[in-house]
Formats: sequence, C-alpha cells, structure tokens
Amino acid sequence: MRQANQWSTAHRLTTADEVETVVGRPIPMIMLKTVNALDEGCRTILAQCPIAAFGYRDAYGTSRTTFIGGTPGFARVHSPTRISFPLPGPGKPHGPVSLFFLLPGVGEILRVNGSVAAQSRAGTAIDVEEAYVHCAQAVLRSLLWQPPTPPGPSADFPGDGPLSGPGIAQFLDAARFLALSTRDTCGGSDTSPRGDRQAVARILDSRTLVIPDRKGNKRADTLHNLLQDDALSIAALAPGCSGVLHVRGRGAITDDPALLETMALRGRPPHLALLIDVEHAEVTGNDAVEHSRLWTAAAHLDRSTTPDLMAIAGEHLASTPSGTAGTPPALLLKAVGAIPGMNRLLRLVMNSAYRSGLRKEGYEDTEPDASS
Repeated sequence: MRQANQWSTAHRLTTADEVETVVGRPIPMIMLKTVNALDEGCRTILAQCPIAAFGYRDAYGTSRTTFIGGTPGFARVHSPTRISFPLPGPGKPHGPVSLFFLLPGVGEILRVNGSVAAQSRAGTAIDVEEAYVHCAQAVLRSLLWQPPTPPGPSADFPGDGPLSGPGIAQFLDAARFLALSTRDTCGGSDTSPRGDRQAVARILDSRTLVIPDRKGNKRADTLHNLLQDDALSIAALAPGCSGVLHVRGRGAITDDPALLETMALRGRPPHLALLIDVEHAEVTGNDAVEHSRLWTAAAHLDRSTTPDLMAIAGEHLASTPSGTAGTPPALLLKAVGAIPGMNRLLRLVMNSAYRSGLRKEGYEDTEPDASS
C-alpha cells in the first residue's frame, strides 16, 4: 500500500478556467505563428539538426518519450508535409506524435506535430500537421549548452517506488532539461521542453516527482492536455551524460503555496507545478545523445551560418492569411522583414526580452548567449 506524502493533499487545478486565471491566455500572434507545412526555414533547421525529442503512444496506448537522431539531417524530408527517421527502442508509435528539434548551442527549438503515416525497416514516416518555433526559455533556464558541472551528493528516498531504482535519484539531481509529452482528447500530441537551473524535476518520494511551471508564452498546451488526459511521459537529459531518464506516469496541476515555495528562485516561486505519480522510471543508454556530442563545443553550430530561428518564426507569422484577427497584415510583416538589419534588430529585442523574463522569474545569470 502506498504511503501518502505531505503533498498528497495539495490543491489541484481541474478546469481550464482555473489554469487560465493563473497562466493567462496567449496573445493571438503566439498561436498564429504555426505553419501547416515545412517551409524552407524548417527544412534548413532539419538539415542541420542532429537530435530531437519524440513523444508518442504505442499500439497499447502506452505513453513514451525519447531522443532520436545522432547525426545532422537524420530526419529526412520527403515533402513539405512528410518526414521520416529511424526509431530505435521499444514500442512502435501509433496515431498522433510530436517532436521538438534541438540545434546544439542554439536556444530556440523547432516543434513539429503530426501523425504516423507508415512504418518500415527504414524508419517511421510522419505526416506533418503543424510546425512552429518555440522560444529559448527552456534552454536558457537550464544552461543546457554550458559544460556540465559535477553533481552533488544525492539524497536517499526510502520506499519501493519506481524512483528508488538504480541511478535514478543521481540522474535527476543532474538533469536540468527534459521533454514532456501529453495528449488531448481530440487526437493532438504535444512534446514540450522544460528546463531549470538546478534539477528540472525533483523527487518528493519514491513515487512522486514535481516539476515547476514557470511563466512562459501562455500557450500552456501541457496543462490543458493534462486536464483532458493525465497520462504523460518524460525523457530527461543530464549534461555530459549519454544516458536518458525515461519516466511514465500521471500528472496533476497544483498551485499549493507551500510546495511552490520550495522551488522559489530568489524569493520568486513558480506560478504552478506539475505533480507526477510515477508508474515507471528507468535510465538507459541513448545513441542519439551519445553520437550528437551535445556538450562538445566543436559540435555547437557556427552562428554565422546557423539559421536564426526567430527570423524563421517571423516568416511564419508573415505567412498568416491577410485579415486574420490579432496580427498585422502579412504584406506589412514581409516588408518589415526585408529591411536590411531587421533580423539582427529582432534578435537584440528578443534577447532583451529573454533577459527581462528570466530576471522576473528569479534567475541571476540571464545572458542569453545560447539563443543565436
């Protein structure tokens, strides 16, 4: 019989109205920067990208998240709406899937959602339904691309739960970045990046994790999905380690002040947190992480030749049909984007916004040097 911890009675948010009261609603431009096909900018990113997080469910409905790839261009683009890639590991994906692509040394992330189209020995083919550029906050919070620091001693967590398994507590102490996959009841899959300066997920007992939910762009896809379907899966990275921690379980959203205070930075707690009832946890080797050499400076992309993902996001927004509520006319956006030096100015503005946002959350070192 499971023994309750002190947070087992923490208040849960159970409705979208409750979530939006805390998080707010995204401005229209955040939602309108998605595209329904891979344009030239997306294809350029995929050609240089050596690794991606991949969230899916197998034919039995088991939620899984892992990291795939290993070499630049591992995701083959067959058409603007289809990609394919090798998928090692257990459980063939079925139905809706979601990915985010990481460029070593870069802050912003390309997210792609779609569904399984076909599977063969050569790989898994995905029909792309939407793609968009995600902001750099998760990478910046985690200092993902900086050299790894030696982890401190791990606390012991008594009990027979999944988190008491070999090496799991030690891995979580060092893990600053993870991919979190959820699904809604309308057939949509979402894999979201999460990062924090120290442990991105913290053990409450041998069966319970907590992840702070700090302020972001207010899309809150993960939170809204968990209100509909509480099954989730996680793949966590520890800088310098080629292994990946895989977690499956059930998630709930809490605004318990006492729990949030334990995750405060310089006196500023997160606005919400995810409580995860862990059903499975295991650290395994991962070829994609090992071969990508993510924390080797030589593997980080040359910023003079790396596509600027914020410029690509601007192009996506400019492709929004004219007259769409909440966004300037596409012709105006295209004209502004064509002004010499505008992309550099946009980058400076975004870096300033990143610094300001991170300071408000309580982070001290806020220089966005990983958001080329």
